[in-house]
Amino acid sequence: MFVFAAVAKLISIDSFEIYVFSFQMLPLWGAYLAARLLIAFEAFLGIWMLINCDSKAAWWTGMVLLAAFTVRLLVLQLSGNDESCNCFGEFIDLNPVQSILKNIAFMAVLGVTYGCKSFDIKHKWLWRTLVPTVCLASVLILSPPDNWRYKDYAKYTTLNTEAFQEARTDGEIPARAFEGEKILCFYSLKCPFCKMSAQKMGTLRRMHTFPEAPIIVAFGGEKRDAAYYFRENRLDCTDWFFISPSTFLRITHGDMPLILVLKDGVIQQKYSYRDLH
Repeated sequence: MFVFAAVAKLISIDSFEIYVFSFQMLPLWGAYLAARLLIAFEAFLGIWMLINCDSKAAWWTGMVLLAAFTVRLLVLQLSGNDESCNCFGEFIDLNPVQSILKNIAFMAVLGVTYGCKSFDIKHKWLWRTLVPTVCLASVLILSPPDNWRYKDYAKYTTLNTEAFQEARTDGEIPARAFEGEKILCFYSLKCPFCKMSAQKMGTLRRMHTFPEAPIIVAFGGEKRDAAYYFRENRLDCTDWFFISPSTFLRITHGDMPLILVLKDGVIQQKYSYRDLH
């Protein structure tokens, strides 16, 4: 279970790190690191149990970890937070109550194994060093934190300035977007990275580590009420508009989300999902 949870979180690391960051207990780089440390630790604990070279220590570690997760989930449930706990990444969607029941079931299964003898393995010190080292190195190699490569990502944050200016001149992008300081976001309602970008920006602004200028969102597609989008993603935006899909794709080169920090219509900074910080 621990190994599966670690692999599931790693595969959907983007959503998991945003989930960790949403609690506002760590800066963004800290959330990136904490998410990967937890994944590595869960993988290590699962493998440690399978190797069974320290049965008692592994048992207590697993029991304490499950208990700690359960207490945390209970606090979330009592506070009215019924969002997915990301226990198994995006593979299995469990709310806090379901995850608490899952943890209790696994604690019961783990309880049955109490007192099992450890395997007689030579060079235990080597396994104790090698397994956690390999787990942590594997996680960091397979999924390096985005803050390690902000400059590289920034190079690939593309904007078709000609199409952008045409949309401004034609009025597809309203004039109010170019008045004073604005944050203009190009989002698709169906894009998962746009959704995570909105969540990330919302948390950054609540932590006062991102410009406080009014946010305007340009959606590509047919006009509809998008107020739910901002409620779900906890982004403080009350101003949005829709542009034609062809214009949207030309401006963004089909690479979304695209976030522009504007001052009197002049682009001060541009971000994609990866280098948004």
